[in-house]
Amino acid sequence: MRLNAVWPWLVAIALAQSAPTYTVQRGDTLFSIAKRHDTTVEILMRLNSLSDATLSVGQVLQLPPRVVQHTVQRGDTLFSIARHYGSSVQAIQQENNLEGTTLSLGQVLRIPQVSVAAPSNPPANPSASNPSPASPNPAPPPGSSANLVNSTPLPSPTPPQPAPEPAPQPQPSQPADTDYDPTHPLILVVLKYLGLPYVFGANSDRAVDCSAFVQQVYAEVGIKVPRTSREQWVTLTTVQGAMRQGDLVFFSFGGRQIDHVGIYLGRGVFAHANSYGSRVVIESLDSPYYKRVYRGAKRVEALQVVRP
Repeated sequence: MRLNAVWPWLVAIALAQSAPTYTVQRGDTLFSIAKRHDTTVEILMRLNSLSDATLSVGQVLQLPPRVVQHTVQRGDTLFSIARHYGSSVQAIQQENNLEGTTLSLGQVLRIPQVSVAAPSNPPANPSASNPSPASPNPAPPPGSSANLVNSTPLPSPTPPQPAPEPAPQPQPSQPADTDYDPTHPLILVVLKYLGLPYVFGANSDRAVDCSAFVQQVYAEVGIKVPRTSREQWVTLTTVQGAMRQGDLVFFSFGGRQIDHVGIYLGRGVFAHANSYGSRVVIESLDSPYYKRVYRGAKRVEALQVVRP
């Protein structure tokens, strides 16, 4: 057997053996652990083969290795590298103090948030182009992740550039730790969708776009919401004060109209179908990118009726 065929497996085993662990304490959730260790709920679930978000005190969780190094090859982009390592564009930019997306051949990058195994080949440059920006769900931001079934992803080599804003925009309210309830009816529904592929305009059990993801999650708890992010923004009630679990958070990646939506889960995180990462993911509202394109939150009043 050739050495280059064996090498990826040896690297994967070495990473697994050297990966840090965390022992679950009273009051811990997957969300709080992921946030504390700069990773995502999805990565923790994959690493530990978890089928749901239930944890036990004393349970030992495997954490992703903090950082690996990658030497930039011809054709590499931040997007292709992030996707290959299970990281995000934003995380790589922050780790390497990069202000843009330009890379140099031979440049050595530190890659945080490795998911399961090291790559066996250099990442390739994505060949597909972005979907039309006229849709209610344009390519989401650098730093996304997430969706469920095999479907052709829609890579976005160049992160969208938001237009200059004439006035300060609303910022996501800073929630207290008490705003997370693991028995909330939407939590388990949202977890079912993690990893489901993003496809522009899709609305099925094989792929969704951002507003279809919101509509399907709410449909599973018996609540009908409009189909597009702009309709949801216009129709629903504006949140006054602190956000609650289940509120919808809206963004404008293009800098003008509402073109993206997600579901607030509590403790500063939200779930959304991210076209830049080509899947449904959970991310932090504290991300500088999301703060910049955030436009406000709306409340689905009918949700209060179905809560236990």
